[in-house]
Amino acid sequence: MTLPDFSTTALLVIILGLFSGSLVKGVLGAGIPAVGLPIMVMVIDPAQAVTLFIVPIAISNVWQIIESGECREAVRRYWPFLILFMAGVWVGAGALTSLDPQLIALALGCVVIVTTCAQIFTPNATFLQRHARIADPVAGGLIGICSGATGAFTPIIVYFAALRLPKNLFVAQMALAAMVGSVPLYLRLITEGHMSWPQFTASALAMIPVGIGIATGFWIRKRISEAIFRRLVQIGLILLGLMLIWRGMS
Repeated sequence: MTLPDFSTTALLVIILGLFSGSLVKGVLGAGIPAVGLPIMVMVIDPAQAVTLFIVPIAISNVWQIIESGECREAVRRYWPFLILFMAGVWVGAGALTSLDPQLIALALGCVVIVTTCAQIFTPNATFLQRHARIADPVAGGLIGICSGATGAFTPIIVYFAALRLPKNLFVAQMALAAMVGSVPLYLRLITEGHMSWPQFTASALAMIPVGIGIATGFWIRKRISEAIFRRLVQIGLILLGLMLIWRGMS
């Protein structure tokens, strides 16, 4: 399917989803599929929506990593997470077109809200930092499976928000994880026949609203403090969780 095949209403909803997700990504470091998918699946099916993200995710993550200036530090500290995350995404992607997406979205939304509330009410928790050697690869594998099965990398935000990283390192890690995770996700979709050249063309055109959204989000992030940034991440996670639950129950 190409963009001209969409109705006017569907096209407007898709553009809204792409812009909204990219605006959140520009501010928080992640959010294009997590925010965009619940909006876009109102007019197209999840597999079609995911294919529209391939070019925007690739370009926006490179852009975001360069802009943050923390790529080397993110790789040095979290390479075990990234390796297991990629493996988990490959495994989980097999379920993207076979399992009930509503059930997955409902469960994922509940996990996001519960874990985010735990962060808010236990601000001094350091368990993950103390046990990073074990926690990082285990979390990477489990989060990768969830991300591959849903086509959204929302659980990454929860994990790294819990670590309370400085905002630029947080943003770099979100972009890096989304970039490496998108490789096995889209390779699996391509090998199983869920993507074609017309879909790549539609995905490339999706960079127009995405570019505008991310640039706006960058402008906002540069003008807020660490404390406000952290609070925005938590609020954003709660909203994302509610959107996922709504998607699962609708």
